[in-house]
Amino acid sequence: MTASPKISATAKAAFDEGKQGQALIYLPAIVLAELYYMNKKYGQPIDFAATFDRLQANAQYVFIPFTAAETLDFDAHAAAPEMHDRMIVGVARRLGAACITRDKQIVGSGLVTIVW
Repeated sequence: MTASPKISATAKAAFDEGKQGQALIYLPAIVLAELYYMNKKYGQPIDFAATFDRLQANAQYVFIPFTAAETLDFDAHAAAPEMHDRMIVGVARRLGAACITRDKQIVGSGLVTIVW
């Protein structure tokens, strides 16, 4: 997933820190859902089930579920107008974590620290 020429050196370095066990990479459930649908859209260039299993088997990747109560934070994240982006921003804010993204709406929201 980090082999894309579109990924910045800074974002790749953040993922590399995770691979080396120097950092945790939090994966909100919605990000996994988006990965699944992007993979389908682009003709399944990755084996999603194998990728999921690999992520789950590595302690540096922490899956973060979405709970119903987190919808109460949506108004506080209104600067990110898209529902899925509000979910991602919510996880980053709750955990005090940076968000590895180039998503223009998340970046433009100013709600979280961005790594890209």
